[in-house]
Amino acid sequence: MTDHPLDSIRNIAEAFYVTAADYPERVVYSQAVFDTDAPSSEPRAWISTDYATVKARINKIAHYLKSVGVAKGVKVGIISNSRPEWLEADIAVLSLGGVVVSIYQSLPPSDIAYILFDSGAKIVFAENQEQVNKLKEIASKEWKMPATEERGESLERVEVERIIAFEQCALDDSVVQLEEILTGPERQEPSEMLKIRRTDIASLVYTSGTTGPPKGVIQSHHNHLSNVRQAVETGLFEPESSFMLFLPLAHSFAKLIGYLGFLTPASLKFPAVADTRTSKLQPSSITRDIREGSASIVPVVPRLLEKMRAGVLLKAEGGGVGGFLLRLAINAALKVQSGKGGVIDRAVYSATAFMRRKVKEKLFGPNFCFCISGGAKLPPNVGRFFDALGITVLEGYGLTETCVATNINRLGANKIGTVGPVLSEDIELKIADDGEIMFRGPNVALGYHNRPQATRKAWDSRGWFHTGDLGSVDEDGYLTITGRKKEILVSSTGKNIAPQDIEAAVKESRYISQVVMVGDGRPYCTALITLDMDAVGEWCRANGVIPAGHYSSDPKVYDLVWGEVQRVNASLAGFEQIKKIEIVPDDFTVENGFLTPTFKVKRDLVLKEYGDLVERMYSSR
Repeated sequence: MTDHPLDSIRNIAEAFYVTAADYPERVVYSQAVFDTDAPSSEPRAWISTDYATVKARINKIAHYLKSVGVAKGVKVGIISNSRPEWLEADIAVLSLGGVVVSIYQSLPPSDIAYILFDSGAKIVFAENQEQVNKLKEIASKEWKMPATEERGESLERVEVERIIAFEQCALDDSVVQLEEILTGPERQEPSEMLKIRRTDIASLVYTSGTTGPPKGVIQSHHNHLSNVRQAVETGLFEPESSFMLFLPLAHSFAKLIGYLGFLTPASLKFPAVADTRTSKLQPSSITRDIREGSASIVPVVPRLLEKMRAGVLLKAEGGGVGGFLLRLAINAALKVQSGKGGVIDRAVYSATAFMRRKVKEKLFGPNFCFCISGGAKLPPNVGRFFDALGITVLEGYGLTETCVATNINRLGANKIGTVGPVLSEDIELKIADDGEIMFRGPNVALGYHNRPQATRKAWDSRGWFHTGDLGSVDEDGYLTITGRKKEILVSSTGKNIAPQDIEAAVKESRYISQVVMVGDGRPYCTALITLDMDAVGEWCRANGVIPAGHYSSDPKVYDLVWGEVQRVNASLAGFEQIKKIEIVPDDFTVENGFLTPTFKVKRDLVLKEYGDLVERMYSSR
């Protein structure tokens, strides 16, 4: 491994300022403009901002933060969707030696209160009035703080000293508008930046908390700069590359992409802010900006690709010449991609190339090169679907604790179903005797904030981080994720069942949204299932089914879903098969609390909420 310029940089803020000095007129980011008066048939306007302008903005923010007490080690929260101001605030905090506490904008006040209490952050950047209102509520009363290994449950007041709002909000003594700060006089680069070392703490990123209170992962400047350098060494992007950034910056995957845009010559593209009062996303607006922005690289989570796939298949089921041609193109592409296509399939594949190009451009625009999928396991069938359509999806892997990316597939050497080799040779990967994946390297985080017992449990004495994921490595160094240690189901007869791949196989059905398998300590496996309401509704209309009540209680819909489960059961061993199902009326979402902000199912919460349905599946054979 050769020396890289980022290895000699002292901290993240310095990396930004060095890049800004080298490329003052280069575009850092572009953002779409949401204009309700503009015709929807016309592309949106985009505003580009160069390094010189961003540097001036960061200088002003840093000057203000210093005036309200931000210094080395002071924690500052950011609650917002991904937008340029998020990263500008981040760099400003880091330039003073402060520590950024990332908070998902979708979290309820109780969860935000816990993160602020645990981290000690009292100064917070808030996106809009919705987030300001949450912070006001948090500061107005006591909150029950869940127990951890080191402390018991308690009632606590959470102090919020200062709120800096990105959008126009109702002001008082504790709330200031970012725009007011940015319209002030020009400021100098913070001198404090020169005193910040690579080993200093840069951020606390709280894990999703699928099983208990979230843990604040301690990430240093060294961790982040190492991972940016490791990402550069993959050779997957160039100075002219652009990244579409719509995933939440509170997640380390998106933050890595943000740093690639701010600390290297590559640029970022942000979707328009469709709602200035709340942080509620408008999916149709974001997908429009993905298409019109046409970044060369689009980082995504598997859930979005699953939704895109379902949308394409739904259009293919439509009538007319368009639907027929799309069905023809998809069927031929899948057969050829699998190696099972005959002469006619290959002829149709060649003749419908224009349809595949049209689908790709409709989803991602004309300049698109590839997607990077992370945050959760990509179902192989979804990867193969897009690959057949000529849409490259490179699946990667990493965790908050590995800050962040450790593995990714490569262009021209993409093994669907794997997460690829390590990014760089200084990331050490090892598979333990029980199949657990472990990592060691300069990107691996320092531990958990205020959680020494949890830290000792996850990091061993030799510096290896134990991921809790199970996997294997092939002869080319490609890692395959096979499940989670804590999610392995052990039946009452002692059989071990890894539910992840089975659930993913069932979710291949266009009619099924989420699946939670049950079977730990039970004589057989069952599953709780939620519906893709659009696809089921379309099926009902096409088949003349008029449910008397909710789709979930209709016998014909049940038979449809059970048939999809049986399709998967046919390829499973008897002890792995799902013997019974219950259809849950409501889908699992971030808003109703059953999904984490990264779209992972909170299994324990689901099983607690629907315990009666689970017991019903085991009450009789």
